[in-house]
Amino acid sequence: MIKPISNIILKPLPPDKNGNIFSHIEIDGIHHNISVSGAFLEAAFSYQDKYILIFVTLDGGCFEELLHIYLLDPYRDKVIDYAIIGNLYGYAYGDVSSIQIKADNTIFFKFITANGWLLTLFKQPAKTFPISFKALFVVQRPFAFKRYFSITEIKA
Repeated sequence: MIKPISNIILKPLPPDKNGNIFSHIEIDGIHHNISVSGAFLEAAFSYQDKYILIFVTLDGGCFEELLHIYLLDPYRDKVIDYAIIGNLYGYAYGDVSSIQIKADNTIFFKFITANGWLLTLFKQPAKTFPISFKALFVVQRPFAFKRYFSITEIKA
């Protein structure tokens, strides 16, 4: 079951030599050895009282180019799955809005597209082909043979 949480804080680090901004994560005031790209926490959720799902942008403005979504295992200090949404080969921007829990394992949100996205968390990791061609130029995923969530663009 997905539940919104408010005990997560991002602690931005100084920009790296390429100007990229990363942040460390604090949960209930405790530093975790997890680094994520970006500095602004858009939303955070608990899933199955075991994982934490966070939506992160660079600065929380209305001209964001990328949305980073991370599924964390705080007990192992590990990012177990992630996705980056944004037009990787052109300029498109927007803000993260209308984040809503739609079911025990599904979240709806809007970013860049007019109709929004559905993120579905799996009860168990799902075996998958390591590369998805469905939204190749908009959603970037790690090369992996299992996923903990899927992201689907809602078409009009």
